[in-house]
Amino acid sequence: MQTRKTFIGTAAALAALLAAGAAGAADAFPSKPVRLVVPFAAGSTSDQWARVLAPMLEARWKQPVIVENKPGASGTIAADYVARAPADGHTLLVGSQSTAMAALTSASIKFDPQVALAPVYKFISYKIVFATNAQTWAQARTLKELVAHSQKSGGVFFGGIGPSSSFNVTNALITRPLGMKYSDIDFSGPAQMMLALLRNDVQFVVNTPSALKGQIENRTVFPIGVLSEQRYADMPDVPTVREAGYQGYLPQIWNGLFTARATPAAVRDQIARDVAAVATTPEGRQQFESRFTGEVQKSSPESFERELAEETRRWREFFASINFKPE
Repeated sequence: MQTRKTFIGTAAALAALLAAGAAGAADAFPSKPVRLVVPFAAGSTSDQWARVLAPMLEARWKQPVIVENKPGASGTIAADYVARAPADGHTLLVGSQSTAMAALTSASIKFDPQVALAPVYKFISYKIVFATNAQTWAQARTLKELVAHSQKSGGVFFGGIGPSSSFNVTNALITRPLGMKYSDIDFSGPAQMMLALLRNDVQFVVNTPSALKGQIENRTVFPIGVLSEQRYADMPDVPTVREAGYQGYLPQIWNGLFTARATPAAVRDQIARDVAAVATTPEGRQQFESRFTGEVQKSSPESFERELAEETRRWREFFASINFKPE
């Protein structure tokens, strides 16, 4: 007959065994090359910071870190690929709101990324601008003026990269309450979207200042509003969306790392610690933040999961408020 003392001893031994197994899984990582799967084409902001991060992790892990582009379907092709990969942390998704919100915005998606994928590290939050081209800027120099122009002219076109992309849903969140009269035209990636803006096939876009830097300097693209409570210090003449009249929830646009949901917690924790070790040093921050006009985050799988749950709740409320039906 098992005594209480024997039971306690057995339970303690089992707990120690499980802890040792988890530690062993983390200690063994990485045991082979690691892939960073980017849902967009080469040259996108997500692709660029992944290629900066890869050699940093490669030096720390002593294993190749390979950036692999799998564009299409607002990021869900890449998300599905990572969700089906072995759950060992060696295949990581460079994800965003597009990843997390896909099940809310697309009726055709066959899986829920928030069920199939596990958050690992919320890497960077970006500055975001609404921008237009020279032809439109001649008629509307602020977001507020563009709203008025859209109402008078019968509507404008917004350049996006898919209904569940972070650019598209952020634009809808901000401009619909302002009364913007617009239609989406979606492209296969940011490069095609920007080309359409320059051709005046679309009249405005949402993007990061770093992605627009060359066109802004050449005065072929003009920022007309920033997604912030306060004006950006490096764009003091560009009004905020609050100044345009928007009073609702201000989302972040971010990128982060995900892996297959069944990946052991110890492995996810180690990846998060290693990413923080190379990216949140003064040198790492300077390299990412100056180049990508964003803020590198201190994150963990647990904090990322909590933040994602709260953000999902906010988006559900917004979609319900406008009676949004996934397509």
